Amino acid sequence: MKVQLDCVQCNLRQALEAARLVTTDLDIQKTIVLKSLEVLLEYDSYRTSPEMGGAVHEVVKEYTGNADPYEKVKRVAIKIAHDMYPVLKRYVETQEDRLLSALEVSAVGNLLDAGVYGDMRTVDMEAVLNRELTKGFAVCDIKALREDLKNAETIVIIGDNAGETVLDRILISEIKNVSGEKVGVFYAVRGVPMINDATEEDAIASGLDHDATIVSTGSAVPGLILDEADPEFLKLYRDADVVISKGQGNYETLSDTAGRGLYFLLKAKCEVVARDIAVSVGANVLVRK
Repeated sequence: MKVQLDCVQCNLRQALEAARLVTTDLDIQKTIVLKSLEVLLEYDSYRTSPEMGGAVHEVVKEYTGNADPYEKVKRVAIKIAHDMYPVLKRYVETQEDRLLSALEVSAVGNLLDAGVYGDMRTVDMEAVLNRELTKGFAVCDIKALREDLKNAETIVIIGDNAGETVLDRILISEIKNVSGEKVGVFYAVRGVPMINDATEEDAIASGLDHDATIVSTGSAVPGLILDEADPEFLKLYRDADVVISKGQGNYETLSDTAGRGLYFLLKAKCEVVARDIAVSVGANVLVRK
């Protein structure tokens, strides 16, 4: 999905928010904003918004000296999700269509996003998630997914935010109910800290290593650039029977370049992505492309 002008202001906002998470030094914050503007002036050189965002967040890391500015925010998000996990797990297990309900929980978990809320410690995320869970899907290709899962031996889920990895454990459990316990489920995370996206360390903190094999995409941006991905992951991605891509960043980088069929599971959190999928802002989406 080609980068849009709307993405410029969004990335600049994130740069300032990230700077404020790490330092109260106004001179450093000012430097980060001005250096980010220099990055954004190269707008035409970026294929997608996550690539531009990755460059902006490298500025934050460089001038704060902090390799993981969102570390505390991620811990908060994981704790929020852990606290809600038992309730949501029981909720899914009582539903007539457990796979659909698990997909809804996973999509709603996509809201545990510092790129949208900034410091989630200032937001009642539990209330947000409970409210959003009643929305259902605006686009839902579950029939095709269910059929693909029945015969699948290898499934790859490309993760997004750290907090939602906890709730994705519920989805993985329901996937295994459809595909069988012998199915191999691989959960792909970022290669380095990037905004509040999940790394291997975050996924382990979520307990996800008990439910799937955690692998790194090798990605250093808030998305997945296939021509920059780790070769071992790339082979796994290409050979998998089913690939489920979580979140907007992965949609923005893969929707035009996936090179295979895959399912996008996300909440459309901005006008740019919503317009591309032809849904309203805030809609939950499960779409096969």
